[in-house]
Amino acid sequence: MGHGVLEINDCGLRVFTGTDEILESPGIAVVEPHKILVGTAAQMRARCHPTQVNNQFWRRLSLESLKSENARCRHHADLAYCHLQEVADHCDLPEQVTLAVPGNFSREQLALLLGIIKESPINAVGLVDAATACISATAPRGVHLHVELQRQQTLVSRVAVHEQASLDIAETVNDAGLQNFQDAWARVFTDAFIMQCRFDPLHSADAEQQLYDLMPQWINRAMRGGEVLAEMEDRTAKVTLRQLQDASTPILSRVRALIENLSESSSVVFVSHRWAEIPGGAQLAERIHLLAHNCIAQAVAGRWEQIYSPSEALPLINVLDAAPPSEVVVQVNSAAEAAATHLLFGHRALAAQQPLFVSWQEGKLNITPTPPEHPAGTVTSHAGRLALRVDAGARLMLNGQEISAPVNLTAGDRIGVPDLEDVITAISVERYGA
Repeated sequence: MGHGVLEINDCGLRVFTGTDEILESPGIAVVEPHKILVGTAAQMRARCHPTQVNNQFWRRLSLESLKSENARCRHHADLAYCHLQEVADHCDLPEQVTLAVPGNFSREQLALLLGIIKESPINAVGLVDAATACISATAPRGVHLHVELQRQQTLVSRVAVHEQASLDIAETVNDAGLQNFQDAWARVFTDAFIMQCRFDPLHSADAEQQLYDLMPQWINRAMRGGEVLAEMEDRTAKVTLRQLQDASTPILSRVRALIENLSESSSVVFVSHRWAEIPGGAQLAERIHLLAHNCIAQAVAGRWEQIYSPSEALPLINVLDAAPPSEVVVQVNSAAEAAATHLLFGHRALAAQQPLFVSWQEGKLNITPTPPEHPAGTVTSHAGRLALRVDAGARLMLNGQEISAPVNLTAGDRIGVPDLEDVITAISVERYGA
């Protein structure tokens, strides 16, 4: 199967063959007296068996004894081994694998990880700091930050980029992980069901499991349309994106504080793809770049010779050659309050040097530089700012609310149509080049 990557992140261990992701498995275990469930199987039962759940074995990787009736669960390292075995059982592993690890792993944890790997079916031939790899492949010269979401915390790594990219420091924000966001959102949905339907989703373990299973799709729909009608057991409750953003704000604020403390005025904050699924995650910093979901695999593929090690004692690589300045072009999206300069629709960023026309037909939203037969709105540029005008008789939504009067657009605004999921997002774009 050639070369590949195993990314160690307890939000989800990810396996890549080349640059293609072939498996993601969450860092959760349910430990029963005679059986251990890990990964997706454990996630689907975690709320039903809360006293048997361990979702910290990667963060606390060690040989510290655990109280367990299961003889296969002596310590966190046993659960990590079970997880790696589960990953190996559910995909065709690449013949040679680079381990991409977080910068907050201690030397002892890295040594323990390598020992576990040797006992697993994984043939590891390289060990690289994930943040350094991503930054080295994408960043211009300067000092930049890489922000990764983990299950229990957020990891912020500072990487200096000159001829080489080197890891400077890695710090964590505790209680600012995916689990913390999910628990905050669960309270929002629970309160909405109780207030609107007199129904408590937490009335039983099975219902609570269903709530957490459904939340990812509810969050996605709210981020696309400004609100979501959540359905559970024949009950429906409306939750707005603003409510979810407000619930996320206390966590995001602590992450922003560390970012501000570690960054410089010219720093770009490179955030992993996981932040795109967090309400408010795109506004973590003033100058932010969202990394592709396979950024780590692309970086490793381009630097395989620097990372590959013929020795069994794999050295940690946290210094890599930086990309040539002529090859670096970074889209930097400013924070939400910044004036919009482009419109993002699907995989296209459209500059509005000429008027752009919003329309929809046969259930599909569209934006074009040529006037359609039935335009719904027009976006124009005045003094460097974009403005949206709604055509007579048309129905357009801005951030989930129907509008009729002309409005100036700021980065982060979402233009949509009632009953359609597609949105056009206003963004502020800067270009870095040679």
